[in-house]
Amino acid sequence: MAETWTYTWALRNILAQLMMPPGLWILLIVIAMIALRNRRVLQTVTISIALSLMWITSTAAFNQWLIKTSNLWMHYPEPLHVSTLDQAKVGKQRAAIVILGAGVRRGAVDNPQYQNQDVSAEAMERLRMGARLSKITTLPILVTGGSPDRTDTKNLPEGQLMAMVLAAELGVRARWIEDQSNTTQENAKFSVKILDKEQIRQVYLVTHFWHLPRAQRIFEQYGVKVIPVPIGFHDKKKLTPMDFLPRDGQTSQQLWHELIGHLWYQLKY
Repeated sequence: MAETWTYTWALRNILAQLMMPPGLWILLIVIAMIALRNRRVLQTVTISIALSLMWITSTAAFNQWLIKTSNLWMHYPEPLHVSTLDQAKVGKQRAAIVILGAGVRRGAVDNPQYQNQDVSAEAMERLRMGARLSKITTLPILVTGGSPDRTDTKNLPEGQLMAMVLAAELGVRARWIEDQSNTTQENAKFSVKILDKEQIRQVYLVTHFWHLPRAQRIFEQYGVKVIPVPIGFHDKKKLTPMDFLPRDGQTSQQLWHELIGHLWYQLKY
């Protein structure tokens, strides 16, 4: 793979950004500024609503509400407590651990050992869980992730970078590296193709809980049994005043992205 990012990839992601916060509210403000310039009252009301929604959807309180509400149709999986697994029983299964990528930090000049790149914080969380599960069960690991966002042909695909971090920092080697996929659907397609050669039809799928409904569905459509290994839960029992301040926009964006992606995958696959 020598190509860098494509216009198709860029357009798809730009459109996605405009369908979820804060891009959605910014777009609403721009539309109000242009289309309602002769209707000042309606323009002011629309902009005020957009700014209010920008605040609300960037709070931890809203995100917690969104998780609980969306769970009614997303059906997020329960945590898998790996320490309680029957090590002998699981270790005998013809199965593999599949760790899905979650993004790369390009231009990481603090990491020359990884060619000035690093896995994202979310990807590191997934690698930690996958490594923990592998050490307990002795099951082999497959890491999956391509490089749709590369700006230089020397940029490492995410799968290769994940394998390097997994070995160097967590002491676990990935048996298989899938580094051609650019979407969750391709994660599943190319990973299952690799595992088919080993006659492996069961996977422990490691990703964040909000990503698992979509990921599990597409992996199962490619004919493998999925045991979900969700991470990233943050169900606070009590909220504090800080939870009503706009400081959690990334979580909101991730949740909205998955809701849109889940709907799109239901329609397409």
